[in-house]
Amino acid sequence: MEFSDLTAPITPAEFLGRYRKGVCFFVRGKPAKFRDLVTLQEIEDRLNEGCNLSTPMQIIKDGQRHALVNWNHRWSPLALRKKQIKEFIETGHSFMMMNMSQINPRVARLLDAIEAAFSDDDLHADLHIYVSTTRAASAYNAHRDYPQHKIYLQVLGHTQWCLYEAIAKLPPEVVAIPEAEEDQKLHEVARFTLKPGDLFYMPPGVFHKIRNVGGPRVSFSIPCSPGGEGTERVDRTFIPFKAIFEAEAAAAAREPHDVSVDADAITVAHDRWAL
Repeated sequence: MEFSDLTAPITPAEFLGRYRKGVCFFVRGKPAKFRDLVTLQEIEDRLNEGCNLSTPMQIIKDGQRHALVNWNHRWSPLALRKKQIKEFIETGHSFMMMNMSQINPRVARLLDAIEAAFSDDDLHADLHIYVSTTRAASAYNAHRDYPQHKIYLQVLGHTQWCLYEAIAKLPPEVVAIPEAEEDQKLHEVARFTLKPGDLFYMPPGVFHKIRNVGGPRVSFSIPCSPGGEGTERVDRTFIPFKAIFEAEAAAAAREPHDVSVDADAITVAHDRWAL
């Protein structure tokens, strides 16, 4: 997917013009617009990589996210507590997966295209995948994000959004508001539903709350933050290991060679090394 495909039906220039105004906006899209970006199988495969990870998936519980990991392992610095995670997902808890910008080549190309479109502002992008398996799945409290701009893609299912303004100025370190305190600290300014194929842009610092509606959902949250001097971009080059391996295997099959083992030679070698 190219950046023009992402922004359609508006043009990239129109999208960037709205972005420069520093206001929220959404772009309605066709229901299947983002459906091919990721499969449920790809999410399941990543979810089950319980050790080979740098940033663990996190369960959303009590309005916050929680990394359920163990640290005391012989072969890995951290490993998911998968049995507990499975139980949380089965009982309706949402989860999020960070650092997913290379979950497949399609997503990698999209993230590269987004970074190229925002290159004048030196924005670096990542992908967070949010998944809810039930209608009443767990979700975050109302919160705001700094310093990242956010591009949300509704891949599957529906989400209801509420946007807020603070009733009184809040200290910068206050980034989330418990539901019991919403009426005292926040004023709702917008409420809308994102459907499959919809995109929503949000500048930094906007208080928002998202709720799952109508059934299971998959959403993409793409945070874009300034990199700073000397910050390198993620290399999302696709490594075609399968094609390389299969080509070499086919070449080897066309040119058979003797791979028999000389048992006597192994015995001699073993005797030479024996103490």
